[in-house]
Amino acid sequence: MKPLDEKWMHRALELAARAIPDTRPNPAVGAVITTADGELLGEGYHRKAGMPHAEIEALNDARARGNSTHGATMYVTLEPCNHTGRTGPCSEAILKEGIARVCVAMRDPNGAARGGIERLRDAGVEVDFGLLESAALLLNPGFNTYHLLKRPLITLKWAMTLDGCTAVPGGDSKWITGEAARAEVHRHRAAHDAVLAGIGTVLNDQARLNARGVALPAGPPLCRLVLDSQLRLPTDAPFIGPYGDSRAIVVCAEDADQGRQAALEAVGVEVWQVKRGPSGVSLPDLMIRLYEQGVQSLYVEGGRTVAGRFAEHSLTDRIEAWIAPKLAGGGAAHLGPMVRSEPLQLMSEASQLHHSRLRELGGDFLLEGWLTEHLFPGGRGCETL
Repeated sequence: MKPLDEKWMHRALELAARAIPDTRPNPAVGAVITTADGELLGEGYHRKAGMPHAEIEALNDARARGNSTHGATMYVTLEPCNHTGRTGPCSEAILKEGIARVCVAMRDPNGAARGGIERLRDAGVEVDFGLLESAALLLNPGFNTYHLLKRPLITLKWAMTLDGCTAVPGGDSKWITGEAARAEVHRHRAAHDAVLAGIGTVLNDQARLNARGVALPAGPPLCRLVLDSQLRLPTDAPFIGPYGDSRAIVVCAEDADQGRQAALEAVGVEVWQVKRGPSGVSLPDLMIRLYEQGVQSLYVEGGRTVAGRFAEHSLTDRIEAWIAPKLAGGGAAHLGPMVRSEPLQLMSEASQLHHSRLRELGGDFLLEGWLTEHLFPGGRGCETL
């Protein structure tokens, strides 16, 4: 690694972040071009799906500045693509412009686009890999999880009082947190490809699961899903909508009543049939369906039984726990945000969050943390493959 490599890769990451989340379903990518001794020649980032990739933007910027890129170094947060999609291969554009060295933060997890590193090396370009890889992985957590694990990135969210209640004994749960926290949740919904809850939550709370008070970003419409194995959702439920650029989807078991399915479809609801699991629809089968639909990130808002099922199937990457400084004194039916079908016997069996943080918003507190580790490989520096 050369002395200025980290500086310029940080700049490439900063540029990439400018377009989040408008590049969906593409990843956010940034690129910087410098002379061999570290003088800036051009920079750019991928702005939106269908528009030029970051490498092309940086090459165009250098050209607009009147700078030659022959013999230059390029820093890019993701391996240059080697295939033709909506745009041509970035690897070929790099070769055409005479770039001598390329420093790449991370490999492209999408096998269809991979191969740029080999193409450049075969042509005599010096390629280094792995500089600030952890930061690059976390820049596009949904995209990377989707291609690495063949399922969406899954965030499990709940709100509870300080004594762990998700409702008072009578069942009322509005509102646990204040307006600032609830507005932030709507922003988090909008940043995901899909939002999901169980039929009990949707019926009891008259939930809509849409993103209110915030503009949806460019890209695929927000998918609003309810797990409803027996199709209990009424055709006049508030969940159905329509609500702007979003899809209302009911996920049922394959043996659900066909008449109920036809009635829901008649009012504009999509009905997905998946295999039946031990306690409702099969979550692993649903993950396959979401992957096939191109859903890269899923925001799960419970209730308690649904949260427990996701945890039991190891289908949780992130936790968002909203904690209100209130004491409700709820009974066992409302204590704790998740219920496992087979409770743990020892505290040592509990899942441990990592890379967690606590922040305050409008008097409430958000504890965020990670359970999975596929986006945390550990710093490896800039290395040669």
